[in-house]
Amino acid sequence: MEIKGEYQIANSRESVWAALNDPEVLKRCIPGCESLDKTSDTEFNGRVTAAIGPVKARFKTHISLEDLNPPESYTLVGESKAGAAGFGKGSAKVKLVERDGGTLLSYEAEFKVGGKLAQVGSRLVLGATRKVADQFFGAFSTELDPGAVRIGAPAKGGGLSVTTWLVIGGVVLLLLAAWFLVR
Repeated sequence: MEIKGEYQIANSRESVWAALNDPEVLKRCIPGCESLDKTSDTEFNGRVTAAIGPVKARFKTHISLEDLNPPESYTLVGESKAGAAGFGKGSAKVKLVERDGGTLLSYEAEFKVGGKLAQVGSRLVLGATRKVADQFFGAFSTELDPGAVRIGAPAKGGGLSVTTWLVIGGVVLLLLAAWFLVR
C-alpha cells in the first residue's frame, strides 16, 4: 500500500532537516510512541502502541535512515514486530524543497503488514496506515509551524481553527441543553 502527502512548513529546510533527525521531536509526533532512542547517526529503536481495527499491540520498532542527502532527502526504513499480533515493514521517502520562503515536505510511503494485522482486512489496514502516516507528518509539520497546511487537502476543520470549532461546539451544546430544559 502506497501513501503520499505534502506539507508546506514556514521554516528553513535546514531546521526541518534537523527536526527530522531529532529523536525527541520524532517521539512527540509518532502516534502511540512510548520511547524512541537514537542508537547511531542513522538508526533508532523504539516502542509504539498501535491499534488497527480490533488488533491493538505494542510494537518493537527499528528505524534506519538511508539514501541520506542532507538537507534535501532521505528514506526512512522501518520494521515493527508485535509477536502474535503481527508485524509491519515499510519505508518513506522524504523530500524537502525550499518553496515560498519555507519548506515543502513531501513523502511517499509504502507499508506491508503480516500476522493478525493482515487478517483484519486490507481496506481497514490501508485506512489506518494512511491515518497514522498523516497524523505523523501533520504533527511533525505543526510542531515546526502551527500554521502548516497539508497540500491537496482541505485545512483541518474545513478551514476553521480548533478554537473556532470548540466555540461552535460549546454553543451547540448550550442550545441543546436549553432546548431540553425548556421542554
